[in-house]
Amino acid sequence: MKPNRYTFLVVPNHDGKNRRFSISRTGTIFILFTTITILATMVLSLIYMTPKALDQQRMKIEYDSLIGERSKVLTLYRDLERLKEVERMLQKALGTNLGESKVLGDKLVDQSNSSSIILDSMTFIPSLLPVDGIVTQEMIDNQENDSRKHFGIDIAVPIGSSVSASASGQVVFAGHTTELGNLVVIYHGNEYFTYYGHNTAILVNPYQQVMGGDEIAKSGNTGESSGPHLHLEIWKEGEAVDPLLYFPTLNQSNMSVDKHG
Repeated sequence: MKPNRYTFLVVPNHDGKNRRFSISRTGTIFILFTTITILATMVLSLIYMTPKALDQQRMKIEYDSLIGERSKVLTLYRDLERLKEVERMLQKALGTNLGESKVLGDKLVDQSNSSSIILDSMTFIPSLLPVDGIVTQEMIDNQENDSRKHFGIDIAVPIGSSVSASASGQVVFAGHTTELGNLVVIYHGNEYFTYYGHNTAILVNPYQQVMGGDEIAKSGNTGESSGPHLHLEIWKEGEAVDPLLYFPTLNQSNMSVDKHG
């Protein structure tokens, strides 16, 4: 025969009066059911909320990364605008057009940090190979498919190879990006910019003046990269141009699957 009531005895650790209370069988079942329900609800809530908390944390990390990238882009844009203004001032002071002149000779350009550099227009056109390697990917400018666009060339080289500036200029960006990893961007004047991506180490700083042939980085495999190589881009007046037009000798080692001709 099942008992109708359950009696519980509470005995204190120290001297004191024992307490006795009894609960009906129905009340005991109700308490057990309520306790199990509460515990089950807590476990299910934990199982449900944990992934959401992780997703929120991941989204926050991605958001912070995006804000950081946008901040870098904004800083780069401001730097480029400042450099363009410097170039316009130089053109006005010299009374000539830098884009039409083949050789300007030695000119002094004042920088915001009171430093100066001797300029020669021919040294500011990308003409020096930044690395000696094999071209594994050509430039792709697919107007119909943005996912197929590749704004420069990839040159396969061992990790740690010396990366040199292809022309004289000023470093306007030196830092990490999601796509191109450790990236160096140099402004050469006359609307020329060069990009050097996927480096394992950066050896220059923003606003630093460099001469053509100066070591600016060590090649690597950072960012969205499938193997050790240097990603090289050349931009002229806001448009990407094919680096192979400036470095025709690279055609001799062109192994790109998208090779023209």
